[in-house]
Amino acid sequence: MPENAYDLIIAGSGAAGLSTAIIAHSRGLRVAIVEKTHLVGGTTSYSGGVVWIPNSRQNVATGLTDTLEAAEQYLDSTVSTSHEHDGRRAYLERGPEAFAYLESLTGPLFYVRAINSPDYFPEAAGASQKGRAMTPISVDGRMLGERFNDIRPPLPELCLFGRQMLELMDVYHLLNARRSAKSALHTGRLLLRDVRDRVLYRKYGRGTRLTGGNALVANLYKSALDRGIPILRNSPIVELIRNGDHVAGVVVKRNGRREKLHAARGVVLATGGFPWSKSLRNTHMNEAEFGYSATSPDSSGDGIALATAIGAKFDTANVEGAFWTPVSVGTRKDGSVTRFPHLMADRAKPGLIAVNKSGERFFNEAENYHDFVRAMLGRLKNEDQQPVHLLCDATFMRKYAFGAVPPLASERRRAVRSGYLIEASTIDALADKIGVDRHALNATIAEFNRDAEHGIDTKFGKGKSAYNRYLGDSSNKPNPCLGPLDKAPFYAIRVHAGDIGTTYGLAADLHSRVLDEQGQPIKGLYACGNDRNSVMGGFYPSGGITIGPALTFAYLAAMHAAGAEAGSGPFDGAG
Repeated sequence: MPENAYDLIIAGSGAAGLSTAIIAHSRGLRVAIVEKTHLVGGTTSYSGGVVWIPNSRQNVATGLTDTLEAAEQYLDSTVSTSHEHDGRRAYLERGPEAFAYLESLTGPLFYVRAINSPDYFPEAAGASQKGRAMTPISVDGRMLGERFNDIRPPLPELCLFGRQMLELMDVYHLLNARRSAKSALHTGRLLLRDVRDRVLYRKYGRGTRLTGGNALVANLYKSALDRGIPILRNSPIVELIRNGDHVAGVVVKRNGRREKLHAARGVVLATGGFPWSKSLRNTHMNEAEFGYSATSPDSSGDGIALATAIGAKFDTANVEGAFWTPVSVGTRKDGSVTRFPHLMADRAKPGLIAVNKSGERFFNEAENYHDFVRAMLGRLKNEDQQPVHLLCDATFMRKYAFGAVPPLASERRRAVRSGYLIEASTIDALADKIGVDRHALNATIAEFNRDAEHGIDTKFGKGKSAYNRYLGDSSNKPNPCLGPLDKAPFYAIRVHAGDIGTTYGLAADLHSRVLDEQGQPIKGLYACGNDRNSVMGGFYPSGGITIGPALTFAYLAAMHAAGAEAGSGPFDGAG
């Protein structure tokens, strides 16, 4: 095969792109990955890397009793749209197979936490109280050698000292280091690891222990490198090559010149959706202000633009166009901007409330991030609540992280100076600073404090569900999610309607072949990850429903491309 000629070209180096390449290579295809930036990993590198896979090998091994029918019942009861129903069914049917196949090539990638998150709607029919999610296995990034710094770094606000990545239990031990000998010992080990990396491995520029999405990307990247798969970084695609009605390659821009790369079996688009495409967002989802996405800033709709330019259908039938999360914005010490996603760390903890433009609570703060923003936007039988602020008191600030501010006095003072954290000595003064009515805010806090005393949130039921309690503080009795706001000074952080990715994407079939406006497959063109329309229809039933489908449909796309010549596909025995 001549130079620059491949069987399959994959656009994007996140989890979906890397997995597609590894699987296709395992089926005998000559593949290449093209990545527009110098960094590998995309938004996956920022994420927790969690995947939701009912009946996975790992979940079965833990003794979790589950069935495909129960998982489908759960999705049918929480995803209130028939759109993409067939895609959801294919995901449930093929997900365990896809992950087992991928791990047979890479080695173990995921594990099930001993204390795992319940499904996000634990009272819904078919829900699992023990959850169906899996977490990436942490790895030592030194295994990548000189390629370590190819990986897109995580958000520093989620790391110890902005350098050392943390797992969920690490955070628990850090917060309890002063109250528990076991946690103090665990914290000591973390500190020693950070010292070791600073002294012995300074060349890496950050901690070498990789967790979450960074660990998943590192494992996949290592597997791709070991297979000798070309990964062409700094090579944005500017055009799809067509041979008649067949997509047969791409034109990339490398070293300032256009270069053709031919692909006999086609092209897979996995460029991360369009969270940073101002034009697409303004056209299709302008209800949320642009600029508050917690995703890779390089995810700007490239794959979608390339596909629609040759007649692909851009599907906007989902209930929501993004996977929402509240996001706060601050300035780091180096002057760069942080967009911090308030996913799980603070909203469910006792002693925090969220108030709207009227100074009133409007939703259960401990519910999932997607629905929290839906409530902010007025989607849940209410009106637009913005601007929205999270509020807490001095007790909370000493015990827990509040947004991007860890429970350290020095960081708290810096956050106040920068304007990220709003501080006031009284509730009245706080009301003035966040622009709400004094009487309303005092009444809101008084009502909440009365409920906290009795452990029952009479307004929204904060702490009632297993999911709420999982995210709360189990040492706080009687309700792990309720505590008063009564000790000055008082604090607030403004949160915006942000996201962790887009749900609208290219219409695709069950092989992940991109469809045209007439619903017919475009030969040789596939999409997965957030370039493919989300099979969840704009809902968010559990953590891991972005990367889970991303890897499943990466598998289906790779298998179909590998069996295209013989006419076999993933539904008739290939793989």
